[in-house]
Formats: sequence, structure tokens, C-alpha cells
Amino acid sequence: MRILILTHPRSGGMSLLQFITLTLNYQKELNYQMYHEPFGDSDSSLTNKDINTKLLINENIVVKDFIFNITSRGFNIVDVVSKFDKVIIHHRGNHRDVAISLLYIQENDATKIHKTYKVSDEWIKDNEDKIEQMMVDTKEMFYETQSIKNENCIRTTYDGIYNDKSDVPKLLKFLNITNSRHLDILDNRHRLQNGNIGMDNIIIVQVPPKLI
Repeated sequence: MRILILTHPRSGGMSLLQFITLTLNYQKELNYQMYHEPFGDSDSSLTNKDINTKLLINENIVVKDFIFNITSRGFNIVDVVSKFDKVIIHHRGNHRDVAISLLYIQENDATKIHKTYKVSDEWIKDNEDKIEQMMVDTKEMFYETQSIKNENCIRTTYDGIYNDKSDVPKLLKFLNITNSRHLDILDNRHRLQNGNIGMDNIIIVQVPPKLI
């Protein structure tokens, strides 16, 4: 099975990618390969040829990326989406929260983008104008995932995965996951903004907890 997570920055997409890959590998005893933003220019070791001959063909892979990464490499988003068996359209829902997170990382230490960080009410108040501008600058990026249409896709949100959990049963059913022993990855105690532990101390359970 080939799985694609289409999202935007600061949405919890990396944790979702890790959860899906680890869970499928345990349940199906397969070696699912995880690709984190392979279309991005900065950290990707994949050339366009690699993407065409490997990423868009290989079985048992889970890919998480952004639409603007895909299109900026010259790929057609509709064509790329069509190459996957399962597509998850994931977004944070609250544009302001995304803007705050992006601005804070941009103005502090971008190398710690996947580490915990503290954002105080005072910092937000002092940077209101910049936050508003960030929302303007990222408006197209934030909303473009909602325009993607695919019959094999589901839509999930940050709140539905990490907070009220309303999207978790839907996600498990969509991917035919019956043993979610890595479910703690999706617990909001691992949040990065104003969190403490980040992605450390993941609890692996043998019996999946009851989902309410």
C-alpha cells in the first residue's frame, strides 16, 4: 500500500507520519518506508528522477509533504495524488495558531523546528502585527489543501487527531489498523508548542486503549 499525507507546516504531520509507519510495520510485519518531505529542496536527497522511478512507484511507503513542495519541483499535484492508494488531507484548522508557530520558529531557532518551544502571551501581544502579516503571507498555503479532491482520501485535523481524538477511529478504519500500539505518539502531551517532553518517552502498549 502507498500512503500520502498532504498537509502544511506546523500541523503535526510528522508525528502522524511516524505513527502510521510504525503501526503498519508492526501490524503487517512489513518494512514500510517513511519519507518526510521528500519533495523539499533543502533536506531531500531525492532527485526528480528518483521521485519518478522510486517514490511514485515503490510499494509499502508512507509519504508526508506539502503541496507547494510538490509543485515547486515541477510535479503536477493531481498526478502525484493519483499515484497513491490512500491519501490523507491533514490540516491544523486554526490558521492563527499556524502563523504563530511559523513566526516563532522563523524568528528564533529554525534548527529546533521539531523540538519543544515556549510561546508566552506577552510574546504574542508584542508580535501581533507580524502574526497578522504571517497569516496574509501563508493564506494560500493554508487553504490549498482543502481544494484537493480524491476518492481515496480522508480529511483529518490537528484537533481531531491530537486533542478531541474524533478523527482517530476514522484514520484507523481508513488504513485497516486494528492494533494501534503506538497510539501514544498522537497524544497531545507530546505537543511542541508550550510542551515539555516533545516526542520523547513514547509509550508502547500491547492492547490498544478504548477510543471514546
